[in-house]
Amino acid sequence: MLELLLTGKRLEIHEEERALAQKLADKLDADYTKLTSLRMVLDSERGKCHCEALLNGKHVRLNASAKADSPAAALSATYEKLDKQMRRYLTKVQDRSIAADPELKEKIWASADLKEEDEQDRELFD
Repeated sequence: MLELLLTGKRLEIHEEERALAQKLADKLDADYTKLTSLRMVLDSERGKCHCEALLNGKHVRLNASAKADSPAAALSATYEKLDKQMRRYLTKVQDRSIAADPELKEKIWASADLKEEDEQDRELFD
């Protein structure tokens, strides 16, 4: 369950912004497991809305921010940035876990047993 903390700075948070933030937090929680909290701060400055977000989870800490004309647009843009960062992070983790260790690979292919089997296979096919 993802905990959502939404605060306003020089801006009052209305129910529709809170509902949109909860919907976006639920999307993140459904797509990615092991997320614990999402802290969002909405700020209004010179007619623009600025949203900053901090997403925490197991071995994950991501920051994103976006500016837009309305609070809803700022929330959506921030969500898209967090989603992109999570996808990039998970791709890196997956690539690293699948990549073979070159030293270990060399040890495996250099073992005497494999060389003997390779020689026997060559004799069969020659």
